Amino acid sequence: MASAKTKSDEKDEPVIEEETGVFQRTIQQISPSTKEKRKRNEEIPVESPKKCSHRSDGNRCSITEMKNNSLSVPFWKNLNHRQSSFQFQTHEIGYFSLLNRTDDKECFEDKRYLRVYKYPLKTLNVNFDLKVGESDFISEGQSKNINAMLWWILRHKQDIFKNNQFTFDFLSWRGVLRLIMFSIYEKHSDWLLAVIKFKNAYFLCEFETDMQKKDEQNMTPEHRSFCYYGHKFEEYVTKNDTLTEPLNPSRQFAGVFQATIGSYRLLYGAEMDCVVEKSSSITEHIELKVCAGRSLDDLPFKHNRKFAKWWIQCFLVGIKTMVIGLRDNNGIVNSLTPLHITDIETATCTWTRQSFFNFFFLFAEFLKEHVTNEYSYNHKDVVLFRFLPSSQTITMTKSSDSKYHFLPDWCFNQFI
Repeated sequence: MASAKTKSDEKDEPVIEEETGVFQRTIQQISPSTKEKRKRNEEIPVESPKKCSHRSDGNRCSITEMKNNSLSVPFWKNLNHRQSSFQFQTHEIGYFSLLNRTDDKECFEDKRYLRVYKYPLKTLNVNFDLKVGESDFISEGQSKNINAMLWWILRHKQDIFKNNQFTFDFLSWRGVLRLIMFSIYEKHSDWLLAVIKFKNAYFLCEFETDMQKKDEQNMTPEHRSFCYYGHKFEEYVTKNDTLTEPLNPSRQFAGVFQATIGSYRLLYGAEMDCVVEKSSSITEHIELKVCAGRSLDDLPFKHNRKFAKWWIQCFLVGIKTMVIGLRDNNGIVNSLTPLHITDIETATCTWTRQSFFNFFFLFAEFLKEHVTNEYSYNHKDVVLFRFLPSSQTITMTKSSDSKYHFLPDWCFNQFI
């Protein structure tokens, strides 16, 4: 039987709710209203002053109260006003192929698992049966471990470690950034991040929650099929010149990206679906998705916020174009069509880019305030941040549990 890791980004639902290089976007930093009333967790009393910002008219307004150990998640419209601005920039600085995010011995700094899209971006009258091979497919949830990223920074120590500290402020996978940003709209799924401060940088690693485990166990056969559809679609529309066997979802190609959000410097890895060949020497990353529908007009971009996840996923790595496989209810893809992420953003009336980046900035300030101790042999301090959708609150607790010590000695020892 084929065994593969489920691509959590590729879930297709009956009603979808959901040239690499330097580019620049202007994002607005604003203040949420104090009228947002949220429950606060009182586990660890930590004194924190109320944060304030200045409006353009000179008046002061509260950003949010970061009392004790919790951060209230503001209503998205309160994160959307245009007051002060900061820049978002990103560019790809590296790449690697990997078989397992948890094993640094299965990472390779080459393009052996890079796949190439092999059809015109718009192709009508295809007939891809996404159910083929499904009975032999065993899904394994994709690891959230960051060992592969730690392996990469070790190989590039001279570039990202100077004067005994890292040249970035945050390190994570792209999925962590998306989790944080989308929290302002998330009503069902919780999340758990463990954060370690090491050499003046913050390392973020996601851990599975009990709610997520329960959701996985209770997943319907239909939703399990949708998870498989994403893998099978990628197999139909891509090729790999160095591999002759069928696509194995455990084989991944990851880009490494450097970005700035305001004053914060980010370094993150992201699994990339494939590239389209622009010429013999130029390629461009694209994202692949499968959706039920006969055309893009059937997709509710205007009101359905889950498409915002697509936008964040692409925007963070500079992807401008997606290719959508439009399928029927029998799992047959009938056509391929390009979708520009600017069109997703233009069509919506229920989210904005400003709200996403403003909330990330707010969370980063909260994290920086509460994660102050350096990780060391004698003091393995880990701080846990939990998002609770029921109360729209992010709580902070300190943990000594060794299962959250995600910074392995083989990496730690190279930077002390």
